[in-house]
Amino acid sequence: MTTQSPQEGLPDSVGGAELDPDQQPRKGKRRLLIGAGSLLGIGALVTAAAFTDYALLDFGAKGFGGDQNAYNIQVSTGQEATVASVKQWVEANPNAEPLEIAGADALSPGGEALQVNIPVLNASERLDSTLSLTLENTTANPSKADSAYANLLRFEYAAVPDASSAPGHWKQIPTGSFSSAGSTSTVDLGDLKPKSGEVVVLRISLADGADQAATNAANGGGAAVQARIDGSSK
Repeated sequence: MTTQSPQEGLPDSVGGAELDPDQQPRKGKRRLLIGAGSLLGIGALVTAAAFTDYALLDFGAKGFGGDQNAYNIQVSTGQEATVASVKQWVEANPNAEPLEIAGADALSPGGEALQVNIPVLNASERLDSTLSLTLENTTANPSKADSAYANLLRFEYAAVPDASSAPGHWKQIPTGSFSSAGSTSTVDLGDLKPKSGEVVVLRISLADGADQAATNAANGGGAAVQARIDGSSK
C-alpha cells in the first residue's frame, strides 16, 4: 500500500488551468494561525483587567489669587505729616480728588515756596509696591500768560516717614514738557511694603524769568496742576 503525502491526491489544475503551488490550499497552517490569534485575544483581555489608580492635587487651599492678593494704592488729601495720623484714605482713581493748597493763588516770582504733604499707602495685604510721581499741567485752553506762568513753576520733592519738620534733602523734578500743557519727568519714590506708607512732600515755587520780559509775561497767568502717583506690584 502506498502512502500519499498531504499534497498528493489534490488536483493540479482547476478548469484546465494549473494551480500555482503557492495558491494551493494549506488548511493546516490556516488553523494554526486562527488558533494563535485566539490566544492573543485572550491575553489582551487579561491585560485589560489589571488594577488601576490615580492621584489628584489642588494647588493652594483656595487656588490662585483672591481678595487677599488684591493690589491697591491709596492717598490722603488731608496733608497729614505722618501715615499714622491719616483719618481717611481715598482711592483717587479713576477720578481725581481735590487737594486744597493755601496760598496757591499768591505765588510770586522769586518768592517763598509752598509745601504740600501727600500721604501715600500701599493698602495691599501681601504685595510690595513701587511708587513714582509725575506732575501734569491740566490747564484747559492755556493763554500766553498761562504758558509763561507754567514755564516759571518749579517743583522739588522728598519722600519721608514724617513731614512734621521740613525734609533735610530735596530733589528737583525736571519740568519736561510741563509748560506746554504736558507733564514733568517721572521721578522714583522708592518701594513700599504691604500695609505701609510714606509722605510725599512737594515744594512748589515760582522762579524769576530769564529776564524781566519773561517774568512780566507770566503776569495774570496760572496753571492747573495734577499730581499722578503710580504704583506697580512686585
